[in-house]
Amino acid sequence: MKTASIAYRVADFLRRHPPFQYLDESELLELVAGGRVLFHEDGELVFERGQKRRPYVYVIQQGVVRLVDYDESGAKEVLRDVRGEGDLLGVGRYLGIVEHTYTARTETEVILYALPAAPLWEQIKRHPRASHYLAAYFTVAIAPPGLEGDSTRSDELRLGRRPVDWMAKRVHEPPSAVTCGLETPVRAVAASLADQPPGAAAVVIDAEGMARGLVSTRVLSDRVASGELPLDAPAMQLMAPVADTLRIGLPAGDYLTRMLELQVEHLVLTDDGSPQGKVCSVLARRDLTRIEAAAPLAIVEDMARAGGIYELSRLLVQGQTFIAGGLTDAESLRWLAPMATALYAAVLRRVVVLVEGALLAEGHAIPDLKHCWVFFGSAGRGELTTLYDLDHGLIYDEPEPNQRRAARSYFLELGRRVSSALAACGFVSTAKGIVSGHPSACRSINEWEIGFSHWIQDPIESCVYRATSFFDLRPVHGDCSLVNRLQQHIHREKDHSTGFVSLLVADSMANLPPLTFFRGLVIDDNGRYTETLDLQRATLQPVVDLARALALDAGIDHPVGTLERLQALTPDDNDAVLLVNETIAAFRNALFYRTRAGLAGHCDGSQVEPSTLTRLEQNLLKSGFRTVLQLMEYMGKRYGATRRR
Repeated sequence: MKTASIAYRVADFLRRHPPFQYLDESELLELVAGGRVLFHEDGELVFERGQKRRPYVYVIQQGVVRLVDYDESGAKEVLRDVRGEGDLLGVGRYLGIVEHTYTARTETEVILYALPAAPLWEQIKRHPRASHYLAAYFTVAIAPPGLEGDSTRSDELRLGRRPVDWMAKRVHEPPSAVTCGLETPVRAVAASLADQPPGAAAVVIDAEGMARGLVSTRVLSDRVASGELPLDAPAMQLMAPVADTLRIGLPAGDYLTRMLELQVEHLVLTDDGSPQGKVCSVLARRDLTRIEAAAPLAIVEDMARAGGIYELSRLLVQGQTFIAGGLTDAESLRWLAPMATALYAAVLRRVVVLVEGALLAEGHAIPDLKHCWVFFGSAGRGELTTLYDLDHGLIYDEPEPNQRRAARSYFLELGRRVSSALAACGFVSTAKGIVSGHPSACRSINEWEIGFSHWIQDPIESCVYRATSFFDLRPVHGDCSLVNRLQQHIHREKDHSTGFVSLLVADSMANLPPLTFFRGLVIDDNGRYTETLDLQRATLQPVVDLARALALDAGIDHPVGTLERLQALTPDDNDAVLLVNETIAAFRNALFYRTRAGLAGHCDGSQVEPSTLTRLEQNLLKSGFRTVLQLMEYMGKRYGATRRR
C-alpha cells in the first residue's frame, strides 16, 4: 500500500463492512498503513491447517475463499465455511490459537487486504459494537478475553420498541409483611391492613411462624363487608392458601412470571424462599407496577372475566403487542417467553369455561370425571411466542365401562369447540399442529398411558419421532393429578426400556444444521445452496430433541423448557460446561430471530431469508450452527449414537 490514494481507497472499502464501519477514519488509515494487498489465483492456498499464523488478519476484498478440514481418516476433505467480500480470515489468533485451524483455499481469483493483527485488536476493543461483531465469529456466548461481547450495547440487536430491562432489576427491599395469627379476629386483620396500600394482603402464620394463608383487602371486602363472615371470625376462616413462596432479591421478572403462572396477585417472600422459612414480605401486583409495569398481569386478569371470544381476541392482541414491544434482543425472551405462555394459558382457560357453559345451556350431559387441559410441544415447554400451533389436548379420568362412549363423545365435542374458539381468538393451527378436537389429543388417562407405552416400548414401529411433542406436557386447567400420574407412567416405562433415550438421541441427529451463509443463500455441509433458512430445523429442533432426551434420562417430570433441561446435563468437564452455555445462548438467539420474524410477518417465523439479516446476525446464527454440531457430537459419544447423513 504505497500511495495515499490507495490507502484511502482501501479505507473506503473497509468502512462499508463490519467491524471496520465502527472505527474512526484515522484508525482505519493507521491499519491500512501497516498492511498490504495480496492477490491469489483460483485454487491457491491462503494458509494451511497447522501452519503458524502470520501477524495479519485478512479481509476479502474480492472473490471466494473456502475453509476446509479433513475427516477422522485425514483423507477426505470436509467443507467448514465459505467466505466472500468483506469477510475476515485468521481471527482465531485472538483466542490464543497460534496455528490455523482450517485450510483456506481460493475458489476464484481473490484479492485480500492483510491488516496488522495487534493494532486491529486494540482498536476493536475500544468500540463495543465492533467488539460484539468480532465476538460473533467465535461463539454466541463466549468472547475472547478482553473483548466486549455485550449484545445489549449493539444497536443492531435492539430492534424492539420497548426494552424489558426492568425485569432484570432485583427486588431487594419489598414492603414488610403484615402478619397475623390463625385465631386473630377478622376485625384486627382489617385494622392492620387499613393503613396499607390498596391491594395489600396480610400473611396468616402459625405458632412456628410458617405462612399458612393470605388475607387480602379484596377478600375482606367480598366476604366481611358483605356480611358473609362476622368481624369476630378467626383469620383462618377467611384466608386463601399460599400459592408459592420465593426468596427476596430475585429479578422482578421472576416474580412477575410466577404470578402469571399461578394466576395470583400476591407472593409470599421468605428468608430462604421455602414455605418453612421466615416470612419477610408480601409482594403484590402493584409493587411490580411501581417497579415498572405489569401489563400482562392486568391482561390475564381481564381474560379471566372476558364475556366472549371477541373480547378475548382483543385482549390477546394486547398481549402480543406487549410481547412485540419488549422484544429487544435474545435475552428479553427470558421474560417474554413465559409471559406468552401464561397469556395463552389464560385464553385457553377462559375459552374452556365459555364452551362448557354453552354445552350446558344446550342440555349436554357433563360427565362427572376429573379432567385436565394440557399444552404440548413448544407451548408445553414454555417456548411458544407466536400464535402458530398452540398444541393442546385433554386428559380425562377413566369412565365406567358403560359410560366410556358417552364420555368420549362429550369430551371430543368439547375439544372440537375449544379448538374452533381458539382459532376464532387468533390462533393458527397448521397440519402438524396438535388440537384437542382430534382423537389423538383427547383421551382417557388409560388411553394416554397405553399410547405412551407403545411409543416407548416399540419406538420404531410406533414412529415415536412423530409423537415427541406429546412428551412435553404442561397442565393448564383442571385436575393436575392426571398429568402427574401420566408423567410417572412415562418414567416407569422409560426405566424399563433402557434403549429408548439412546434412540431419541439418535433420532435427534437426523437433520444436520446448515454450514454457513453466502451472498444471501444458505449452504449445507455438502455445498448445496438454498434461499431460505429454516430456523426450526437448523437450530431449535435439534436442541429441543436432545434436551428432551436428557430430561427423560434425568427423570425430570415437571414442566420445564429446553434451557432448563440442558442444565440437567451434568457436564463431564469444563469443556462440556462451556458447550452447555454456548448451546443455551445459541438456542435463545435462534428463538429470538424466529419470534421477531413471526411477530413481524404474522407467521410462525421459522422461515427466514438470509438477505434480510445483517452480517452480525448471520454470524451469530452461524456460530449457533457450529454449537449444535458440537452438541450432537458430545451427545453421540455420551449415548453411543451417531449423526445421520
